[in-house]
Amino acid sequence: MKGHYGRQIARAIRSFITEKPDLALRYKHAKSVVRSFRNPAFYEIATRCNLTCEGCYYFGNENAPPTDGNRPLEEWQRFFAKEAARGVTMAYFVGAEPALKQERLLAAAPYFPYGNIGTNGTVRIDPAVPYRIGVSIWAGEESSDIELRGGSAFRKALHNYRGDPRAIMLFTVTQWTINQVETVAEMCQDHGVQLTFNLYSPTHTFQAKLAQGVDNDRDHFRLSRTGHAPILDDAALVEVHRTLAETLDRFPETVVYAHPFNDFICTSHPRYELDPETGVAIDCGSRIVPPMRYYTTDLTAQAVKCCTPEVDCAHCRLYSGGWSSKFVPGISDVKDDVSFERWLDMMETLGRIFLYPRDRHAERFDNAMTKQMD
Repeated sequence: MKGHYGRQIARAIRSFITEKPDLALRYKHAKSVVRSFRNPAFYEIATRCNLTCEGCYYFGNENAPPTDGNRPLEEWQRFFAKEAARGVTMAYFVGAEPALKQERLLAAAPYFPYGNIGTNGTVRIDPAVPYRIGVSIWAGEESSDIELRGGSAFRKALHNYRGDPRAIMLFTVTQWTINQVETVAEMCQDHGVQLTFNLYSPTHTFQAKLAQGVDNDRDHFRLSRTGHAPILDDAALVEVHRTLAETLDRFPETVVYAHPFNDFICTSHPRYELDPETGVAIDCGSRIVPPMRYYTTDLTAQAVKCCTPEVDCAHCRLYSGGWSSKFVPGISDVKDDVSFERWLDMMETLGRIFLYPRDRHAERFDNAMTKQMD
């Protein structure tokens, strides 16, 4: 059946390109974007963070706290060399806060054509690191930022990455911060950095605390309680959909997002088809399946379900899983030429969000070093 649908999709695409030859170049570009992700891997770089975000993804499972492998730098270098020889095309650098272990990022720099670093932005990443930097934002108002993250992060990030083409701000929108989207877009525009969006998706542990009425603590469960949490319900998703669409239209030079993806990710719960026995998403593109691998800081591959293992698939709208789930056009993406062009729009946007060309960085870095020497 899968092969049948594949042939049906291929025939539809050929017919669209025959009728509209100008789509051929866009389709070629879309395929080149997708090929960049053909062999991805996730690497936990650090197990320590300088913030305490409410409902943190990384420290979500308190029953299985991360353990730092504490491997010497030479071992990291050998490890990355082996991963490059394995053909990894896209390296995701994750963990608590990768910017606190920048020597490991620099060790990876010679080996992978593309990389994506998830950071809170409070510590600037060395200009020699040639990868896309996804800077996590949780609020536009400083009081909300401090409340949600345990410290002022957004304004530090704007200062650190002003005008840096590697950086793209990633605003994780919650039930509490929908009304701050426009403020964040204005601030990003003023500081010459691009912006995209993520939707808050709770961990199993976070939801269990809410259900059990657990008392608040000083770390990652300071504010939430039953009936008061950042989780997006269906009504909030409708509001998010409208707000993000309006913001994209108002700030087209700053916001890197796509209306078709907004339509896809803001649908009612659940977003993915779930295995009835395990509750795990069947059709999510971030599932850790071969050749994809996920490594912790002891440099061993882990048998985890996805790139954010503790997140509940029934409530997941993380941008990583959403975008990767659109790599291959489905039947709905080829029902007509308009649908196919909407899929092409998504692939073009995907490339702008995740891919930072090394040749562009090499030229920029060389110019920066020349200026310093002068």
